[in-house]
Amino acid sequence: MKITDLMSKEAIKIHGHASSKMDAIEQMVSLMYRQGNVSDKEVYKEAVIERENLSTTGMVDGIAIPHARTNAITQAGIAAMTLPEGVDYESMDGQPTTLIFLIGAPDNGENLHLQVLSELSTLLMDHDFCEDLKNAGTPEEFLSIIDLAQSAKHEAETVEHPEVLAVTACPTGIAHTYMAAEALEKKAKEMGVSIKVETQGSVGVKNELTQEDIENAKGVIIAADKNISLNRFNGLPLYSCPVARGIDEPEKLIQIILNQRVPVYKGEKIKVENNQEKGWRIPYKHLMNGFSHALPILVAAGFMSVFALGFTFLEHTQYFDILNVLGNILYLFVLPVFSGYIAMSIADRPALGPGLVCGYIAYSGFSLNWTYNPYDALANSSGFLGAIVGGFLAGYLVLAVKRLFKNIPDMFDGIKPVLLYPVLGILASGIAMIVLNTYLVKCHTLIIDHLYDLPLISVVIIGASLGAMMSIDMGGPINKFAYLFANALVFTQAPNSDVIMAAVMGAGMIPPLAIGFSTLIFKERWTQEERGTTLKNIIMGLSFVSEGAIPFMKKDQKHILPACILGSFITGALSAYYKCGIKVPHGGIWVIYLMTNPFKYVIALLAGTIVAGLIITFTHKSEN
Repeated sequence: MKITDLMSKEAIKIHGHASSKMDAIEQMVSLMYRQGNVSDKEVYKEAVIERENLSTTGMVDGIAIPHARTNAITQAGIAAMTLPEGVDYESMDGQPTTLIFLIGAPDNGENLHLQVLSELSTLLMDHDFCEDLKNAGTPEEFLSIIDLAQSAKHEAETVEHPEVLAVTACPTGIAHTYMAAEALEKKAKEMGVSIKVETQGSVGVKNELTQEDIENAKGVIIAADKNISLNRFNGLPLYSCPVARGIDEPEKLIQIILNQRVPVYKGEKIKVENNQEKGWRIPYKHLMNGFSHALPILVAAGFMSVFALGFTFLEHTQYFDILNVLGNILYLFVLPVFSGYIAMSIADRPALGPGLVCGYIAYSGFSLNWTYNPYDALANSSGFLGAIVGGFLAGYLVLAVKRLFKNIPDMFDGIKPVLLYPVLGILASGIAMIVLNTYLVKCHTLIIDHLYDLPLISVVIIGASLGAMMSIDMGGPINKFAYLFANALVFTQAPNSDVIMAAVMGAGMIPPLAIGFSTLIFKERWTQEERGTTLKNIIMGLSFVSEGAIPFMKKDQKHILPACILGSFITGALSAYYKCGIKVPHGGIWVIYLMTNPFKYVIALLAGTIVAGLIITFTHKSEN
């Protein structure tokens, strides 16, 4: 269905003017009447106003789409008007409306107006398309712009197989995963290239690549900071890189695949020069793979434990013991899962079992001392430190076992992954981990003991320092290190661990909150497109997703980044000073009811947000 089949140049008014919302509706109804679609002008106008009274059809970005279905419409139609000066149409973002579409449909049981509304709304999501319509000089040009956009959209939708495939993933699977996907899709559209992006986020795999997609594509981009299973891409040109490059360099990545400047993947380990992973990025990727799998379990365990404590004031607390039991069960799995998936990232599935064993040894405190005094076996734990060491130990020992049996006859290939690798890997890594755990437990205990009786100034310094780290790279390695450190302390229930966790979470909320504060209060300092991100940034900030500020930081890193670091530093310091505490390692403002000193926590958040927001407002490069 072509939108322009429901329009005529008589129903389009270019460079119109309206003194009010009612005046605009009156003019739009007259345009529809001029087109010959209306049998009773007054009845139709009342239907439009009645629909408007339910909720405004003034959208964001200067768009309004009033519509009504009534017997006063003889044939479905669309009228349109551009208003360069704008009109107050009670739009959702409070901004003047500069482009109005009026949709009319007969009340004959069909939902044609809904189909038209859906098609038109999809097109109007494109900012450039809207600007082209607003700048049209004649009704004929207006119609032509719609035709071209709708044809391009349908052509893109009917592409049988995408030219380029991509998979995006980040350790927590919240922001970077989807930002990289959005950047790749947007750039591909600009380049006229068909692309399909699979996201492996916290809610699972979305837009999954099919075997048919893989067989017909020119190549695949893996933009991920955790290990992705690559077996399905055998025989396909493959380029792997950090997820940040998917956000920063989407055009370059797409061009690499189009120009076939990458070798075909044949099941072997990807060469360093192809995936740009060097030095510290290799162990970091393994570490984040373990963390991304363990984090949901740790968050759930924290919720269960805190909820169980929250019901202690009730008379029959035994009914809520199940929450405590579930929390303890979940805590049991955190370190084995963390260690197991680090090992699996290094040496694939045969290393999962050895990694789980090493993680449990870290959790239980098994060491050489167990040989002499079995009652001390569960007395101590080496915590996250032991799980990290155990994961890398298991992974690289399984790799060594693989190399050892690399040249045995092919007839034994079937038992390698299910017998030789896991059994020998568990034996080797288990014994080694028990030996190492003797010393890891002592190191871990020393760290925990150091946190006892810390003076308040030391806790404030830790909170402020980790808070600043949360904004230095907004979801990058430094941010993840600070967050992992806080999580490790919460897991071990170390003294002041809940205070440090609250400081880290609050600091991570500041960058998008500061941007949202500035674009909301100082609208004249920002472009229309930037103002359109206000609600998104505020929600992301309140949800403890700091990456919402990344697009702004990339435009003016020199001014925005220092402001965010300072704001996070202030929030981290104040949160720690007020001794705000939380044992749940995620959730942002939505878990504030589980926090100690929640009102003072809000003060800490407001202080960091306002300071950073004001600095950003008056130092960033305004395009207005």
